[in-house]
Amino acid sequence: MNAFELLHESVRPALGGFGLSEPTEPQELAIPAILEKKNVLLIAPTGTGKTEAALLPVLSSYMKQEWQQGVKILYIAPLRALNRDMLARLTRWGNFLGVKMGVRHGDTSTTERRKQLEHPPDILITTPETLQAILPGRRIREHLRTVRWVIVDEIHELAEDKRGAQLSIGLERLAELAGEFQRIGLSATIGSPETVAQFLVGTKRQVKIIDATVAKQMKVRVESPMPTKEDAELADKLFAEPTMAARLRRLRGLMDKHTSVLTFVNTREAAETLGSRMRMWDAGYPVAVHHGSLAKEVRIEAEEKFRDAKLKGLICTSSMELGIDIGAVDLVAQYMSPRQVTRLVQRVGRSGHKIGRLSHGIVLAANPDDVVEAAVIAKQALAGKLEQTKVQEKSLDVLAHQLAGLSLDASDVSLDAAHALITRAYPYRDLSKDGLLSVLQQLKARGLVWVKDGKFERRKPGWEYYFTNLSMIPDTKRYRIYDIASRRSIGTLDEEFVAGSAEPEMSFICKGEAWKIVSIEEDRVLVEPAGDPLGAIPAWEGELIPVPFEVAQEVGKIRGEIWKRLKAGASVEQVAGELCEEYPIEEGAAAWFSRQMEEQLKESQHLPTDNQLVIEAYEQFAVLHACFGSLVNETLARVLAALLSSRFGASVGVKIDPYRIAFKFPLIAKPELVEQSLGELKPEHIEGILQLTLGDSSMFRWRLIHVAKRFGAIKRDADLSRINLRRIARAFEGTPIQAETMREILLEKLDVARTKEIVGLIQDRKIKLATIARIHDQGPTPLSWPVLNELASAGELVVPKRAEREILLALKDRLHRKEVRLFCMNCCKWSTSTRVERLPEFPTCGNCGARLLTTLPYESREMLAAIKKYAAGKRMKESEKKLVARAENTAALILASGKRALIVLAARGVGPKTASRILAYQFRDEDDFCRAILQAERLYARTRQFWSD
Repeated sequence: MNAFELLHESVRPALGGFGLSEPTEPQELAIPAILEKKNVLLIAPTGTGKTEAALLPVLSSYMKQEWQQGVKILYIAPLRALNRDMLARLTRWGNFLGVKMGVRHGDTSTTERRKQLEHPPDILITTPETLQAILPGRRIREHLRTVRWVIVDEIHELAEDKRGAQLSIGLERLAELAGEFQRIGLSATIGSPETVAQFLVGTKRQVKIIDATVAKQMKVRVESPMPTKEDAELADKLFAEPTMAARLRRLRGLMDKHTSVLTFVNTREAAETLGSRMRMWDAGYPVAVHHGSLAKEVRIEAEEKFRDAKLKGLICTSSMELGIDIGAVDLVAQYMSPRQVTRLVQRVGRSGHKIGRLSHGIVLAANPDDVVEAAVIAKQALAGKLEQTKVQEKSLDVLAHQLAGLSLDASDVSLDAAHALITRAYPYRDLSKDGLLSVLQQLKARGLVWVKDGKFERRKPGWEYYFTNLSMIPDTKRYRIYDIASRRSIGTLDEEFVAGSAEPEMSFICKGEAWKIVSIEEDRVLVEPAGDPLGAIPAWEGELIPVPFEVAQEVGKIRGEIWKRLKAGASVEQVAGELCEEYPIEEGAAAWFSRQMEEQLKESQHLPTDNQLVIEAYEQFAVLHACFGSLVNETLARVLAALLSSRFGASVGVKIDPYRIAFKFPLIAKPELVEQSLGELKPEHIEGILQLTLGDSSMFRWRLIHVAKRFGAIKRDADLSRINLRRIARAFEGTPIQAETMREILLEKLDVARTKEIVGLIQDRKIKLATIARIHDQGPTPLSWPVLNELASAGELVVPKRAEREILLALKDRLHRKEVRLFCMNCCKWSTSTRVERLPEFPTCGNCGARLLTTLPYESREMLAAIKKYAAGKRMKESEKKLVARAENTAALILASGKRALIVLAARGVGPKTASRILAYQFRDEDDFCRAILQAERLYARTRQFWSD
């Protein structure tokens, strides 16, 4: 019998009107199980009808009987935008079937909330935080007693973080109120189905896992366009790297070719950078930016325009990763490696969102590491090999909040009853009574609960604590951005950016557009549109997604295989072709990675692979090449930095990426130092070293503040600038707050277990170790450049050699074509405007023949007036003296270096001080000279808001 035929007659007539007359595989599998009242975890790709698979049988069961007034179906989704989208989709069903729908979250109006109290909807769509808010509510709580079904959408998004731990206990509190209800979890991507299934139902219930992930096909390809001369010229226009310009050109081409292209990036900064450069290229091109720090109205407008095909592209972060309906996306572009398989599957699944459509994605990789990492991830995505799910185990700050919630649910609660309820939640299945009591004592010490005679009960401050800490997301103060002309909210800025960098007249990018700060007030920043397209990109809270150990290991394995083929005499083209046969990668991208391996082979006989570490020393730097991924490298870096710092008696700088750990020493580095520290390290020492060193780290102290807020030990709106973090850390020593901070870091930022395993393999010589010592003239090996550039603050990655010639030629052409205005400082009677290329090697005054010439800015007459005032011996203002001093410094450079000085001064952001430093160097050739100028321009682009030169 067809699964749909099992549905109640009152629902089936609706199916045809919604294009659901033919069931999909997930629906065929899930509907019978749901009709049988089983708890179900349904895993199915986006666009295969899993929402309908959950709701149709639930509606069928609901409509078979009469119900008292109250909420019957609770639909929980992690994002408000997903709530809004789901309401719009389900309202059609509700109108047809006579089922009342409602949505409730932080943006729900007071009027709508009041209506829900009087006339509760049959289906309530909400977020995990709002469930926490309504559970203790006196009137709305009564409407939850009738709940018989709970559907948790995008459950993978919740299972791994503290919001999920909070939801797991929240569902047990709901079961205590309403009795047992059927639980249905929905997701497109789950690496550990058994774990997530238990997370959904808790420890005392059965659950059926329905995995229909093969029901939809996906096509993914990795590309990395190399810059041409045209890209170098575009880069000059956009003030970007030529490699970025090449990727922008390819992205624009994809948008032109397709109807709707959803472009994912990994950070909000990247979204703004990409959006602003697209607008600089073509201000009228229909593309928008979408991320969590933009105002709700801005996000909704972008979603609607994209859904209505008024935009060719939408550049977004994970804010659009979940199942929001945004229309007919026919391509997903991932800008740079997605860093995790689950992320790529979830993102590419946003294309071909209709049943039976192919999901199509292209990854635009940014460098050789990015190329091969993305290729590995794409291959694993196509094979369905997802990362394992790590559930937050025994999160103590969440426990504190839920204990306060239990005290609000009832007048008093016994410790035994609380322990029984909480341990039914899967993340707390192993919680001891002593562990629970220690958290209660912490709450008691803050005056939030009473604890006596084996029971605890609410105190008045507990109400405020509970309702001001509904969210488990780290609380960073946000400043709202308002356009002073329209008074419209644009988005938010983090406190760190506002306090550390922002000031009136400064420009920044938001919504892909340039804005100038007019004023900064207590909780908002007033802005106006800016003509300066090179504004600073605001730094929001948030970090890069960690690259898993398994991905980094496969990258190392590929390196080793290509290395062997090159050493055996194979050409770059041959090994690139072989790579394309095994991985979904474009030939040019594969050749770029293979060429990097060839260059490494020319520079060194040692290559870091999946089973070989290489220690490379260069001047003050040492690089431990280790293909272990983000978390293991972070763990190993912190341990080794502690050992090396104690050996030197001075701090050692550290920078990591998934394939390297770089150290900056106070003296010349020797590979033996790192080799000795690594050789002496024992697996059993690692945790002890971390416990000693983490507690004094800025990362620990910063996280401690957020944990303390969630415990109610620090006010949510506390001014952190007035808090002595070291003193706070000492005050919480030995408390659950300190224990939770350490647990959180060890779970989310480090991988102690795997690091122990690796150190053991090094000790047993199952992982080989090689060393390289590089002298100044040699420079670092090609594989060291990426991390050393970051550690030394030297800018972006070194441009690939095959593209460098075009870049330098474009730079030379621009500098020589730059028009300059010369003025004679000797007679003060002669000036001329001409291109640099037309000047002789040592230009002279056309009036008096002197060589004491300076340059005058075209946009200002102030310098010329100041020079003439100085020549006449008149009294001058301090600002005028500075202008004359600048003119004299410029004249001295031109006098000494002639046309060469004017070439340097023609560069963007290069004044006399910077030009003097460049001209003082002895360059091997003209290319080296141009590289120094290019580096100065890049430095200016990154730091221009701080420059006075």
